[in-house]
Order: sequence, then C-alpha cells, then structure tokens
Amino acid sequence: MKVLPASLAVSLLALAVFLWGASGARAQMLPRLPDPTPPPQSPTQNPPTRAGTAAVSATVSMEVLDDVRRLSRGDIVNLRVVEDRDPPVSLQVTDSGDLEVPYIGRVRAEGKTPRQLAFDIKGLLEREYYNSATVIIGLDVEGQRSPGLIYVTGMVGSPGPLQIPPNENFTVSKAVLRAGGFGTFANQRKVKLTRTQPDGTTDTQIIDVKQIIEKGRPDLDVEVLPNDLILVPERLINF
Repeated sequence: MKVLPASLAVSLLALAVFLWGASGARAQMLPRLPDPTPPPQSPTQNPPTRAGTAAVSATVSMEVLDDVRRLSRGDIVNLRVVEDRDPPVSLQVTDSGDLEVPYIGRVRAEGKTPRQLAFDIKGLLEREYYNSATVIIGLDVEGQRSPGLIYVTGMVGSPGPLQIPPNENFTVSKAVLRAGGFGTFANQRKVKLTRTQPDGTTDTQIIDVKQIIEKGRPDLDVEVLPNDLILVPERLINF
C-alpha cells in the first residue's frame, strides 16, 4: 500500500470539504415545494332559519334575537326566561294575534318581531315577578299565511277588511257571514262583487247570496281573491 505525500493528502482533504460545503449550499437554495395535501378546512355552516328548542336553550342574549321577521297568526315560537333555568316552552300565536305567556297571560304578538316581543314580555315580567328578566324568543314553526285581504262594505254587521283564511275556499257568502251577516235592510239577492283585473280594468258580478244560504246553492257562490270588494246594497223598499 502506497502512502500519499502529506501535501497531496492535505489538498485532497481541502477539496472534499469544499465540495461538501458547495453541495450543502445548493441544497439550501432549492425552493420549497408546496405541500400537495392542503390543510383540512372546517365545513361552512349556514345559520339556521328557525330558532328551534336547542337554539333558544343556547342563547343568553336578547340583543341577538331576530328583529326582521314579524310574527303572524298561527306561528309557533319557543320562549325561555334565562333566570328560570327551565327548558323553553312552545307557544302559538292565536287567531286573535296574541300569545298566552306564563305568569302574565295574553300579550299582543302579531306584527312584532321576536326581539320586540321579548322586550315587551321582559318589561311585563319585571313589573311584578323579576328584578331582571332575560327573555329569549325564537320562531320555531311558521304558520300558514293568509293569501291577502278582501273588503266587505254596505249592509253587513261589521264592514271592513277581512283576511282570506289559508287553505280554504273562501267565497262571497262566507265573507258576508264573517263580516257579521246581513243587516236588517240588506238586499241579499244583489250582492255586488268587484274585482280589479291585471290590466287595471274592473269586473263586477251580481250574486244572489239569499239563494246560496237559504236554498243550499253553492254552485251560485263565487270564490273571492285578494283585494276583491264586496258591496251589500240596501233594499229600495224596506217593509
């Protein structure tokens, strides 16, 4: 085995060190490749459209309550008083537009948002039962809505606007009965139904409601539509 001269061995060692350092520098200068596997993302959760029991149970602030959608007859809401630590109770807006609230009885609900109604109930509770009440209300089930209003005028017991009941074949004779029935001097045979057409013209029909009611002639009745006007005229000769 031949022994290299000392000077040559030192030169080879220096060359090896230089090459190792250069390769390490080049390795450090290589760009970092992107991770082919992106980090998992949490699924997007859409906000609930209805405040069920769980949502009302988890809510403790009245400031976040719905202040947009107004309550109507038939709506079912969940109500909870935070200080009671009881589960929410389910209440329905009655046909008269009220809500039967524990402790305080009937409270007007129709036309109010859940937030407005909650603050109304809060004030009533704090008058006699609570030093401070946090009332949480959320719409749970949306009631059926009326298609619209009709107007009954003339010789009836209670003239004025009427809501068309949802899911009902609401006719002229039913509207007259709902408006308090015929007045003493009403002309029951010539009830006038006026309807505005899409082109702005009006169509008028004369309906013999007396036959419909007394003779059982539903075939003569006419279904009403939103914005219809029903006029019950007075008899020309009253005796």
